[in-house]
Amino acid sequence: MGATVTVAIPVYKRLTYVAQAIQSVAAQDYPAIELIVSDNGCNGDAVINLVRANYPRPFVFRQNETPVPIVPHFNQLLAAATGHYFILLSDDDELAPGYITAMVRAFETHSDAAAVISRVEVIDEQNQVIGSTADRPLPPRLMSGPDWIRRWGYNQHKFVCFTTNLARTADLRAVGGYPDFDGGNGVDNALLVVLSINRSIIYCDDAIFRHRIYDTSFGKSVGVQSLARASRQFLAFLDQHPVLRAYAQQHPQDWVVCREAITHVIWTTYYGRWRQLYRGRERYIDWLKAGFALPFIPAYYRRALPEMFYSLPAIGPLARRRLAMR
Repeated sequence: MGATVTVAIPVYKRLTYVAQAIQSVAAQDYPAIELIVSDNGCNGDAVINLVRANYPRPFVFRQNETPVPIVPHFNQLLAAATGHYFILLSDDDELAPGYITAMVRAFETHSDAAAVISRVEVIDEQNQVIGSTADRPLPPRLMSGPDWIRRWGYNQHKFVCFTTNLARTADLRAVGGYPDFDGGNGVDNALLVVLSINRSIIYCDDAIFRHRIYDTSFGKSVGVQSLARASRQFLAFLDQHPVLRAYAQQHPQDWVVCREAITHVIWTTYYGRWRQLYRGRERYIDWLKAGFALPFIPAYYRRALPEMFYSLPAIGPLARRRLAMR
């Protein structure tokens, strides 16, 4: 029997896909799994009944008396884990068969690495695959932390998300666990940056994580103000976390490049959602104010300011077309 892998599933109010998430863990062929399912204080006996109905092995169930914010909930699961390795699985996502076996095997091949990331398939509400890491050139199997950060930061590969990966439980705890950004936005990215900056990342194409995206999923339902606060917190985190500060002192030139790459991810993510997702949701004046929510990042404002100008009610469609042609 190999090292125990803790798979932790935090549950809040949405129960639609919880059974499928649990079933995907039950279908794994890895022999040593500790499943922890945590109800964030909202569902009575509903969640534990779902686990009992869909998971035939022993499991751990915990339940908060009252709900806590998302990041403390994640860190409660990390504190409760007894496995050598740790995987966080959202309650609407899935692991493909063989995921854990392939990820552990990859880690054992490069035991000095910080974490293993996998192929990601984006699925919809009907379990149909609508996107994949494989839609772009695949990353190298082994990347140094700074190399991975640059590749991720400038979108050289379709990494999609890092919510679910494999890392040593002790390493995650040693760097402080999940950082407390507003609404949990970007905490998986930030944790992986800290974990890997002095080490390496393994890409395992043999393992598939299925990430579900739909209109009320976390990524699409987050509000613009929450995303803006989390974006500012992430930027501050880059200058405040002791591991990153130490790396910046020891490798100042490399850190400048890494920090620019991470900043690029933060502002392009915010800009894309502000420009498209939030424009139709927010009142015009609130949407306009949200455009100024990030600190001064020249590249961001070079994109955002023209968008604001062309959207002004006084600038009619004909004027906008004429301005665009100049």
